[in-house]
Amino acid sequence: MLKKVTLEIESIADKISVGTFDLPPLNLEENWGGLKKMPKRRKSDYKMPEKHYWHVYSLQTLNSEKFIKVVNKILKKEYILIK
Repeated sequence: MLKKVTLEIESIADKISVGTFDLPPLNLEENWGGLKKMPKRRKSDYKMPEKHYWHVYSLQTLNSEKFIKVVNKILKKEYILIK
């Protein structure tokens, strides 16, 4: 029985042609246009508008120098205090 199985395997193996084919290289960066870094964020020239309306609670979070500047402008009526 063992001889019979080996003969069948050999006959099948003779019928199968052993061929090789070249796989394409796995350089995905080349296929996709190369390895690129993320673009740097653009620096916009947009300047935030000046804040004219101030709430009492927002004044509490300011540092002392900014607080003094804002309060002086409120007293000069350049800024408006919201209660």
